[in-house]
Amino acid sequence: MEKDEGRVCEGDERQGLGAEPRPFIRNTANAPREFREGDDILLTCVVADLGNHTVWWSKRGNGKKTILTVAERSITSDERVSLLHDRAGGDVWVLVIKNARVSDAGIYVCEINTNPSLTSIYVVSVTTANASATQVALRSTHNYTDCCVQNSVSPQCLGFCAIHNILEGKTGIEPEACETYFPFIVKCMADMRNHVPCCDKQGVPDICQDLCRGEYTMQEDRIQSHFLLHILHRGNAHVYLRGHRNHPVSARLPQRGGAGPQLHPGEPEHYLIQYTTITRFDPPVDVVGNVTNTTDDSDDQLPQPKRVTVKVAATQTEAVVNSLTPMTWYEVSVVSENMHGTSLPSYNLRVLTHARQANKTAVVHPELPDVVGCCSDKGVKHYRCLRNVCDPSNRYINEPDMIVCAPWATEAFSCLANDMDHSDCCRERGLPPLCVELCSGNVTKIDFKYFRCVDYFNEYRSCLMKGYNVLPGPPRDVGVSNVHANFVLLHWSPPEMLGNSVTTYHAYFRPIQPSRECESKWFINNLEVSYHGVYTQSSPFVLEKLCEDTEYEIYVQAVNKHGTGDPSARVLFRTPSIVHERKLEETSYNVTHCCVSVQISPGCMPLCDYNARMSHVRMLATTCSGELPNILRCAVGGRNHQPCCQRRGVPESCMSLCAGTFSSQATPAVCMPYIGNIMMCLEEGVGYLPGPVRDLKATKVADREVTLVWQPPEKGSNITQYQLHYQSVDKHSAALAVYSLNNTMNLTDTVATVPNLKTGNMYNFFVITMNEEGTSLPSAVLTINVTEEHEDDSGLTGVSSAPHSLVLDAKTATTLTVVWQPPEFAHPTDRFIYELHFRALGSPGDPDNYNITTTAATALRLENLTPNTQYVIYVTATTDKGESRPSETLLAWTDPAYPAFVEAPTVHPINLIVEGGKMTVLCIAMGSPPPTVSLYISGVLIHQDETRHMVTVVQNVTRDMREISCYADNGYGTPMQASRTITISRRPRIKARERVPVPEGTSATLECAVDAWPEPSLVWWQDPDGRVPVIHGGNHAIRTETNQVEGSFRMQLKIKRVTANDAHPYYCHARNAFGLSTRVVKVELTQPVKLQVDVTECCMESNVTDTCMEACAFDELNFESVMNKDECIPDFAKLMKCAADGSDHRSCCSKNKVPRPCLDWCRGEPVPHLHLCELRWAPVIISCFNEGQEFLPGPPLDVKITSTSSSSATVSWKPPAKNPAAVELYRVFWRIKGHREAHKNDTASTELLITDMREGETYEVAVKAGNHKGTSVLTRTATYNHTMSSVTRASTPGSNATVVEISVVVVVLLCIGVVVGIVAARKRNLLGCKSSSNGRISFENPSYIREQNGDTVQIAETPNGSFNGSMTLGMNGGVNGGLSNGGINGGISPIDVNGGVWNTQSMASTPGFEDDLPSNGGYMRFSSYNAQRLQVIHWRRHSLPRQVVMTGRTSVTSLTSLGGDAAGESDGVAFSPPSSW
Repeated sequence: MEKDEGRVCEGDERQGLGAEPRPFIRNTANAPREFREGDDILLTCVVADLGNHTVWWSKRGNGKKTILTVAERSITSDERVSLLHDRAGGDVWVLVIKNARVSDAGIYVCEINTNPSLTSIYVVSVTTANASATQVALRSTHNYTDCCVQNSVSPQCLGFCAIHNILEGKTGIEPEACETYFPFIVKCMADMRNHVPCCDKQGVPDICQDLCRGEYTMQEDRIQSHFLLHILHRGNAHVYLRGHRNHPVSARLPQRGGAGPQLHPGEPEHYLIQYTTITRFDPPVDVVGNVTNTTDDSDDQLPQPKRVTVKVAATQTEAVVNSLTPMTWYEVSVVSENMHGTSLPSYNLRVLTHARQANKTAVVHPELPDVVGCCSDKGVKHYRCLRNVCDPSNRYINEPDMIVCAPWATEAFSCLANDMDHSDCCRERGLPPLCVELCSGNVTKIDFKYFRCVDYFNEYRSCLMKGYNVLPGPPRDVGVSNVHANFVLLHWSPPEMLGNSVTTYHAYFRPIQPSRECESKWFINNLEVSYHGVYTQSSPFVLEKLCEDTEYEIYVQAVNKHGTGDPSARVLFRTPSIVHERKLEETSYNVTHCCVSVQISPGCMPLCDYNARMSHVRMLATTCSGELPNILRCAVGGRNHQPCCQRRGVPESCMSLCAGTFSSQATPAVCMPYIGNIMMCLEEGVGYLPGPVRDLKATKVADREVTLVWQPPEKGSNITQYQLHYQSVDKHSAALAVYSLNNTMNLTDTVATVPNLKTGNMYNFFVITMNEEGTSLPSAVLTINVTEEHEDDSGLTGVSSAPHSLVLDAKTATTLTVVWQPPEFAHPTDRFIYELHFRALGSPGDPDNYNITTTAATALRLENLTPNTQYVIYVTATTDKGESRPSETLLAWTDPAYPAFVEAPTVHPINLIVEGGKMTVLCIAMGSPPPTVSLYISGVLIHQDETRHMVTVVQNVTRDMREISCYADNGYGTPMQASRTITISRRPRIKARERVPVPEGTSATLECAVDAWPEPSLVWWQDPDGRVPVIHGGNHAIRTETNQVEGSFRMQLKIKRVTANDAHPYYCHARNAFGLSTRVVKVELTQPVKLQVDVTECCMESNVTDTCMEACAFDELNFESVMNKDECIPDFAKLMKCAADGSDHRSCCSKNKVPRPCLDWCRGEPVPHLHLCELRWAPVIISCFNEGQEFLPGPPLDVKITSTSSSSATVSWKPPAKNPAAVELYRVFWRIKGHREAHKNDTASTELLITDMREGETYEVAVKAGNHKGTSVLTRTATYNHTMSSVTRASTPGSNATVVEISVVVVVLLCIGVVVGIVAARKRNLLGCKSSSNGRISFENPSYIREQNGDTVQIAETPNGSFNGSMTLGMNGGVNGGLSNGGINGGISPIDVNGGVWNTQSMASTPGFEDDLPSNGGYMRFSSYNAQRLQVIHWRRHSLPRQVVMTGRTSVTSLTSLGGDAAGESDGVAFSPPSSW
């Protein structure tokens, strides 16, 4: 319930806050105000943020609205009315009415001209001095709080339970909070009195008069429950006061010994007993047989009135009504009456009179056996046991009874059994086996286990009674008759056994497979009920409130003093469907059929219902807005419902809806509260108002007269007469829809001749139907030009009126959007096709030549128009009857065209955009036509729309969202883009190399790249806790650089001379207001490299020429001695093989961008492009040798294959001599000799069982060691013939060689010497080795190389028995490769190098230790651990991230985004090994 007028059942539509302040009224509803005659009336309205809007005061009453003031001026002729307002811009607007009169009472409204308008309601009453004293007395008398408390009204809402609180506005709570209790409050307020006559005198609308009877309708989802009421106003409260003082209170229905109503100020003068015949039943066959003929049979033939009222004196409290009809169903009520009116009935009774039959015999109760005496004779002496346990008439026992009587259990239950075994009955009734023992009577001992039987005592007692033969038998001949859709007559005969002992009958019934609507009636407190039960003393009985077209099951049980007997046989019956009378079907109006005729879309059909759901209305109002005019026209049905709407309080602004049209004033905000009122009028009106005429035609047009004919409405014969309207018009006014023309003719026939017309004039004609209830609406308009010539024109047909209210809704340089209202005069089933005619004003050619476009909607957008041009537009409506007159003409200009212009984007918040937060970007663009605006952030399109103001909220801001651009284009001129660079406030993020190897005695520079804003504080620490900072000076030089990109910083720490004391972790630390970050950079001294081969022996085995052998002295490889010798260049690859020291350094080489043709040198294998590799990449490869000596393992030693069965063998080996502790996994390759396909598997141990081997086949086996940094080379091939007793060994080259140590510094210096010598020898051709001052290679944008992931690996066999591999990826340009579907397209091309190629197939193995990846950067590297499977789909890094998909499983502790991070120098993802490694 709402406080203000019009908001009881439907609240006002409140507008949300927009970007700009909108006016609002501080109090939209106010307590009713009472003034005495002669006082000054002052009503205060407080308006905030009025802006450019206007405030006016008005008075409403009797369906009229009178404007009193507008702004600061009074516009009424009543000089007593004025306005008080502070012209300096105050918020207070006070309406003043001096010297108040009784006629000033009414509803006053303070209103603002917003869309929709904002209002504040004031209910004013003016009383005389005499009336005031009376009302004060009344306020103190009518307090119905006790009634509210009895009806469980919430204590917070009891303020509504006293009239004086409502009158004075002191209820203490908003009405909305108490609407749930209003049905009880209104019922108590009415006090069981009928206030309808008083409400009628006070002008309360009939739709609200349920309140005058104490009934309040709660709002439901159905549309007709959303009607507007005026409740708890001062006027309504006075109605209740007057009725409470004068009307009698309701009487109770007659009850023997009952008392009449208590005496009140309005005492009853008499009672009225009203009984109404519902239906008369045919007596069932078994009843008819018992009828005794009497002399009163003739009374049955007398017609019985439908409703009879019997007046009884006020001194009586009971009465006997005679002359009723046997076997007839009556509804009885009693009201009290006095001179002022009547009360309401307390409630209604429905009574079925009996058939004439013999007098009923007296009830005889059977005797029970003397169980108490039996117990007493057997020694049971305890009173509690005799009274509770041994008395079979006792219905309840409890656990204390079982405990007290346990000593006499044998005697008590033996006597209760009465020498009979009742076990079968107890089992049938569901007693547990333990409790069934009690039913047999043979109980020797009672303990705590029997306590559960207390819950089954009723069933146990019932079985005892059945065994005693004291319960009645089942009723006989159960049946139903007089079956209706909602009730049936149930009848039966008394049971044969003890039928004279029955005191009442219980009938139980339930539906079988009920419909959804019926099923909802079968729940109590949301719990499904199996059966519903009814009680009656005799047969027959009327079963009510059944569901139509539903099958039911029913049975009856007889009840006597001792209990309930067995049930009767089940009876099934089915209720019929409700069949409407054919006459009603023929004459009723079908709104759904009309909607189908005008082709309402299926999605909008739920609105074609007079009691549609409000949820459907709210949900479909926007979607179906284009079809609402047709739906409304069908709902109105061609009838004029405006008188009904006026009676039901519909305001004038919404009255057009009652005539089937929308007006500019009928806005949803104004009319939605009255939607229930309107729909009630429409539904009632189509039942009794006459329908519209059809097929209006002119059959004859002669000099000064016209003959018209038409057809009556399709359905309904409730027409008393027709009324013909006609009027002379000109070409401009002919299109106007006027409901009443100047001339009318009343007719009873469907033919009319209109005489005395003026020749040469144009006339409009239409016809409406009439009866005593009202009129129809015009269904067609006929426009005729009266001529002197006689014409018989049967083709001149009436058509709908013209479309109207043509307005321009929107425009651009090339478009005009036009909307209009459909014709007001039309038949409900007319389907309109609108033709919009338009042409450019001043265009060459025929001025009557218009462009035409058609639509079924009431709006159209004209496109591809000429900019800056004026157009002439009008609309016509076409139906199957013809085309209407044209609408009014609309002149509209298109906008001039000018190119798009866009402002620099506006970003909020302005000063602080935090990473991870959100920001709002506003792109403002100009241009005609409106441009298409696009928002780009860091080159990525985020949002696009055709608008001039585009607001985009960006969630989860990242640090790379620095460039924000607004782009606008409208097809004219050059597109424009405006950009803005913003700063993202973010916590520091540091990227650095994790390890910096450096020879002792040289300098080292540690670098950390920091990304943060605002500028962080940058510090170098020597411990993780930040307690020992690195101080600038001495052996340390600290330098901080700020890059050109805002928020990018570089911090450097240079150690001028590295000693053993400097070989420890350093911590670069950055902190700002948004967080901190620390990265570890570890300085490691590179120790002299101990090669695992005898250098001289390795060079000799590799056939190094004598001239170049001087590089292979002792334990060093002196490249400097051969770099300047041209004759040694062919031996350079052999020296590389010896320097590789049995390890595979391709991962390091790939990171340093060594091209694929040179990668084989990184594992000591020959390369095809010798000169290219030695000139350009030899120094880089040598640096990788130095770096890898620390952590790459050598090849395994002493590979041995031992047969374990006919199909399996064990491959075992020893850890490598070089870096054995660095080994994480071993990989074993095997294949049948001569086959290209090979298999592989991984293991962390030093042996592997190979299965599925073929006996007698010769296999080739090789092993390599590896870790997450890389792998060794393969061992020598072991050739193995698989038999049951085979053992094969393969030696590893260099396993017994002398260890040769080479210093990393010497190797690096030799690399520089090689470069210098080759530059001189090759005519100063430059090498591509980029080195630092201390001889170290600097790495830029490295990538990784890996062995192909388990599917295709080529291992070429060289003549000397070692395994050499050459891998070529089928990628663009040899080095760059394409990626598709998460893998590398092209795979690996088989290459035969000096022998066979191994093609390996993965057998449930983990992928390789490193991935062969192209050197174009942006790829992902992974390591495999613990022989568990992990597969990672690669991605290439672009401006937007792509999805990374991982399958399989592994023990991975961290997944770190690199992108130049400290864990690596490549974009992508790296996997850190588990902590257990």
